[in-house]
Amino acid sequence: MNFFQKNRLIFWVLIILVLINISALVSFFLFTKKQAPAGCCTPAEQQCVAFRDELNLSAEQTLKVNDINKSYMESAEPVATSIKAIRAEILTELEKTEPDTTKLNALTSQLALQQMKIQKENIIQYTKLKRVCTPEQANRLSALYRDLYGCPMKDAQKKHRYRKGQGNGTKATCE
Repeated sequence: MNFFQKNRLIFWVLIILVLINISALVSFFLFTKKQAPAGCCTPAEQQCVAFRDELNLSAEQTLKVNDINKSYMESAEPVATSIKAIRAEILTELEKTEPDTTKLNALTSQLALQQMKIQKENIIQYTKLKRVCTPEQANRLSALYRDLYGCPMKDAQKKHRYRKGQGNGTKATCE
């Protein structure tokens, strides 16, 4: 009994610390909620936020862009999956000690067809987006697509004409 009287203070401190930890754990689970993505940030519509911010879209335009991007994702995602599968087959064939060139040529042709399909989907998406935009927004959209494809605007190339080592005509352009 003498043992319990000597350690009574430590016993109560431990009880209080356990209660504090339990209450902290309960409050953590009760008050932390997963924040839902704002606006049109579902995985199928991730481009919507970038377009809205970059192009200064109105609410009505944002809804239309959202629909266009959703439609694009529905049509382009199966093609992108097919492209990944064909690339995997090509790599598997290349890993063999004696790769079959006939099979590689056939896979390359399939890959080219799938890439052509996805490029057509990109063009359809761009034309639909351009119809939603004002002329200023359409110019910015065009610049975004040029950046996406790695093709700088003609005016941007002229800016660096007199800088050392740049603009000497050695870089490939997308004109």
